[in-house]
Amino acid sequence: MIKDDRLMNILLIEDNPGDVLLVEEYVSDVFEIAEITHVSTFREARELLLKNHHSDIILLDLSLPDSEGMNLVDEILRVAGPVPVIILTGYTNLEFSVKSLSKGISDYLLKDELSPALLYKSIIYSKERSLVSERIRESEKNYRDLFELSPQPMYVFDLETFAVLDVNRAAVNHYGYRKDEFLSMTIRDIRPKEVVPALEKKVTEIKNDTEAVDAGIFIHLKKSGELIQVHVTTTITNYQGRNARIVIADDVTEKLKEEERLKLLESVITNSNESVMILDASTDEIGSENKILYVNEAFTSMTGYTFDEVVGKTPDFLNGPETDLNKLEEMISTMNNWEASESELISYKKDGKTYGSSTSMVPVADGNGGYSHWVAITRDISDRMRYERKLKETLHEKETLLSEIHHRVKNNLAVVSSLMEMQAFGESNKDVERKLLDSTLRIKTMASIHEVLYQSGSFSKLDFSEVVEKLLANIEIAMNIGQEISNTIRKDPIDLNINQAVPCSMIINEVLTNIYKHAFTDHDKGEIAIDLFEKENWLFLKICDNGIGLPDDFNAEEYNSLGILLIKTLTNQLQGEFTYIGSEKGTTFELKFEKSDRGGVSNTGLI
Repeated sequence: MIKDDRLMNILLIEDNPGDVLLVEEYVSDVFEIAEITHVSTFREARELLLKNHHSDIILLDLSLPDSEGMNLVDEILRVAGPVPVIILTGYTNLEFSVKSLSKGISDYLLKDELSPALLYKSIIYSKERSLVSERIRESEKNYRDLFELSPQPMYVFDLETFAVLDVNRAAVNHYGYRKDEFLSMTIRDIRPKEVVPALEKKVTEIKNDTEAVDAGIFIHLKKSGELIQVHVTTTITNYQGRNARIVIADDVTEKLKEEERLKLLESVITNSNESVMILDASTDEIGSENKILYVNEAFTSMTGYTFDEVVGKTPDFLNGPETDLNKLEEMISTMNNWEASESELISYKKDGKTYGSSTSMVPVADGNGGYSHWVAITRDISDRMRYERKLKETLHEKETLLSEIHHRVKNNLAVVSSLMEMQAFGESNKDVERKLLDSTLRIKTMASIHEVLYQSGSFSKLDFSEVVEKLLANIEIAMNIGQEISNTIRKDPIDLNINQAVPCSMIINEVLTNIYKHAFTDHDKGEIAIDLFEKENWLFLKICDNGIGLPDDFNAEEYNSLGILLIKTLTNQLQGEFTYIGSEKGTTFELKFEKSDRGGVSNTGLI
């Protein structure tokens, strides 16, 4: 076979060494002079092509270490430009090959069927098709530039009579006149009457200019009566033997309005008291590569950096040792999703001093489904941060003070209860002794509330299930009368306002005290079960014993012992309900009330 003596530059993208040798051998069989550049990955190929590496043809394997399949086809076509791409593959997939060719692949060859002649034919045909396509594209470009297809309104007028001699489709569409209407008019008819003298003067001035003339901006009149501002460019021409001028009429009405709007916006940004920073959003890696394009004077005043010192840099210089990196990462993560974000950080000025910054990052759409810029609006919140820090310090001091108050109240109540116990134990009157011990338990109940508050760190709500355990333990110790009493507590973790926790605790104290006193008088052992749970914001308490039960004539509404009176009073304060149920198996006390934050016994002074 006679070798082709034309120089052929081939970019071979193939990671299989055996296939590389085979292709090189086939190429040397058919081309006298061939320069093969071999790369093994798409990344290497892309870097070469982006550096304008000259190739007449690209031979592409479909399975590379860093890309494969249709994604590889799309990527290589994107960077190959006009260079034809031939796929060399070992996979026979008709649907894939058809789709690849439809996307712009020049040819699709199977490695198992490859031969020097087939490879030569594919390379030559692909190159020739590429040249033909390039000539067609050039021809189409020229054709698009023709008068009739110009996207801008164009018309030709006679220099002597001002008559319109020709007009393109863009002018017909833009001005609203039909073409035949245009051809019956002069260019005076598309101007307001008051500017016609200026038009005639201008035409006279440029009548003999042979070069293209930028005539300036003029007011034109549409068929609808709408006035528009038009930038006119004109050049002399010969139209069917008549001296004429061809005019390009660019409607700049909206452009001028937009320029005015942008000037106003620029003025607002420039004179804003808040720092404005505009970043480039065209890079892929958010946060580390976004360069500063613009900063306003407020940025300079806030940071101490000048415009020239920061433009072209990333904003990293504003961060320092006290900058919260977690918050910074959160902001970058949000930006990666092209969402607006807000963040409060400690930032650094040029002189090294810190300031509190509240920054809003907003992406700017480019109109093509992507984003072109980020706008960062920053406020100096140093004063607010200092105030919040001082407020937290003050709050901490108050919390410490409240904690100490609860601690001291608990200790004082403990002292009082101890004194009363000493008084009770030294009292010869058993009735007085019993009453003193009952009061001691009530004081210990209130002390337990303050102890839980002191330990929890919360001074308005507490874990009431913990309080119940402490109450039962205190009463069990105080009422130990040598009997074997077991107890069971089934409880939900319940947060309860102190204004409800105190009366509820007092009720539990009265009920349990009565059980220890009266339920097991004829028993050596007994059982107490406490159930505490919450449902739909209602608290339910049930205390059961297996003692002797209630007297036959017991009626809580009519019973006037101090303990029952306390339970009634405290239940009313809770705006709840209670019941006593007696049976041969023992007694059950039930209490229910709705949880709320309203005031209660703890701040009314009733107990």
